Amino acid sequence: MTGNDNAELRHDLARLSPYGLASVALFAFGALGGGLAIILSPDTSLHLQDLLKQFAKIFQGMPRLQLAAAIFFNNSVKTLLVILLGPLLGLAPVLFLLVNGAILGAVIPVAVESRGLWTAIMTILPHGILELPAIFLGTSIGISLGLHPLARLRGKTELTLFSELGHALRIYLSVIIPLLLIAAAVEVFVTPLVAGL
Repeated sequence: MTGNDNAELRHDLARLSPYGLASVALFAFGALGGGLAIILSPDTSLHLQDLLKQFAKIFQGMPRLQLAAAIFFNNSVKTLLVILLGPLLGLAPVLFLLVNGAILGAVIPVAVESRGLWTAIMTILPHGILELPAIFLGTSIGISLGLHPLARLRGKTELTLFSELGHALRIYLSVIIPLLLIAAAVEVFVTPLVAGL
């Protein structure tokens, strides 16, 4: 990237900061709901444990490189879809944040109960510090694209939706993809070591 490209990228990222805060808030709201559901309903906790065990079986025995590739592919495709579906009033990223927040909020109490606090935290933290910002950046883009028609009507931007999508894909390729790639590698190769799995 040239200096101008870097400056433009920084400008685009700065414009997304309000939507980033909204993304974090929506995710936190979903996590709170998921956590409360588990705490208030022990039956839900048992059911979730069974679902997690069934989900884990899909990846059992998979070579580490293949597992990292599968995780990266899953996260990158979902984040791209959140961006591309964003223009539909931003509904896809909002739903994505609420649902995934609820899943994480529900998983944490179950993981703490079954594995202990330290292991539960270290199972999520090493790759989460890379993966979550990448996902929040994707949802920020999706929400901003959903609000783009309103911004145009209010004279807040002169860019067309097509132009905004171009900016979005550049951020996706230059920032989100590298973060998700590193996060997948950390999840497979580093997380088991620090979490003692």
